[in-house]
Amino acid sequence: MIEFNFSEEMVYGKKHLAKVKICGEKLATLVEGIFPSELRELHGTREKYQLFTQLGMDTHTDFHKRFYQKIDGGWPEFQEEYTRLIREVVLPHLGLEEALVQTTPNLRCHLPDNVAVVVKHHDSDEAHRHPKGEINFIYALTDMYDTNTFLVEKMPRSGDFVRMEMKRGELTSFNGNLCDHYNEINKTGVTRCSFDFRVLPLNYYDETYEKKSVTKEMKYVEGGYYTRFTAVPKPGARDIWDMEKQKFKGVMEKYGVQDAWGVVDIFEKRMAEYAGSKYAVTVDNCTNALFLSLKYLGAAGKVIIPARTWVSVPCTIRNAGCEVEFKDMEWSGAYQLHPYPIYDGAVRMKRGMYKKGTFHCLSFHIRKHIPIGKGGMILTDSEEAYKWFRTVRYSGRTIAPDGVNYVLYKEDRIETTGWNMYMTPEQAARGLDLLERIGDDNPDQESSGTCKDLRDFKCYQ
Repeated sequence: MIEFNFSEEMVYGKKHLAKVKICGEKLATLVEGIFPSELRELHGTREKYQLFTQLGMDTHTDFHKRFYQKIDGGWPEFQEEYTRLIREVVLPHLGLEEALVQTTPNLRCHLPDNVAVVVKHHDSDEAHRHPKGEINFIYALTDMYDTNTFLVEKMPRSGDFVRMEMKRGELTSFNGNLCDHYNEINKTGVTRCSFDFRVLPLNYYDETYEKKSVTKEMKYVEGGYYTRFTAVPKPGARDIWDMEKQKFKGVMEKYGVQDAWGVVDIFEKRMAEYAGSKYAVTVDNCTNALFLSLKYLGAAGKVIIPARTWVSVPCTIRNAGCEVEFKDMEWSGAYQLHPYPIYDGAVRMKRGMYKKGTFHCLSFHIRKHIPIGKGGMILTDSEEAYKWFRTVRYSGRTIAPDGVNYVLYKEDRIETTGWNMYMTPEQAARGLDLLERIGDDNPDQESSGTCKDLRDFKCYQ
């Protein structure tokens, strides 16, 4: 772990009041897009607020509510760009490979004839209660100048203040943890908007720190006030496996999950929403998705499928203890395994494709619509089936009380046998990334007219 020397680095002339040049305006554009006007004209979109004089009033305007509701409701474009800013700009600026970062940045709206922060303060004082060692960053959503910006001490308790002037899209680091900062009443006639966040180097992290944030009463711990971020590695600095691990950590940070199975859970939920089913269960390929569906339904006797399909389907029907019967059937994208409500949908990917009461099986082979390499999924409306599939796909392992992870192996009182058919979290992360880019109505990739007739093979005669 690289240690950060706060007392040496967070001084004027180094990282205190230092502009970070490599940033850009994308975050400003995203934030502006959720409001009915340019950010600098926000004050004209509602009646004037009275002068803020109490802590909390300055962070609970209609503008703040809209910003935080958008984030709380899921705002992947903002989260992705915020993550990029931290990993590619902020952490390299501090010379850190890894750090804890404020999960949700604070929005500041400095309205004309008002203030954005009520009191002069430093973050570690008794009123604000932040832990020592935090590094402050402020990102300008609008130009910041004259009386609509903020003033910061050069040194703690020196009384020598610097007016921080910034252009839209610029980022500045400063020692707000120890240095007093405040703003004046805005006389510029335009609204100043910015957001700020804090970075805590790991060598200053104390998970036993008991104090909580003033506004939301959050503990200053990882998974609470903070999320762990890792910097994008420099080219050649790590081997390929390390780079893959860093990429996976980036996905976890993007979606705000603390463990690998959380990524799988999100992929399943996003695909269920896309397809229109209540539940989705990832497995290692579509063939095994069909197999598990047959086993769950206790399939026996003949299973009727099109004569022209992929060869693994009759294989898995036989392996499930059933007989195969081929028939001439026209199909495109998906077909049923009669008489069971099981559908092979390996070559279809359309929003709302799920039919109620069925077990619809998907493929994420390298040549499919979502090409993660190898993987499959079962879409279902049955909660009972959903729970069964999740257990048996992973050798009968037991789902933990949180509904996402599995009970630790050494503590798992395994009560059923299963199969080794789970999708790895790394594949799920790739699937999540690709699902975000997929369209709603994609052409079917195969049909009965493009597959060979399996009745021509002796083993199926």
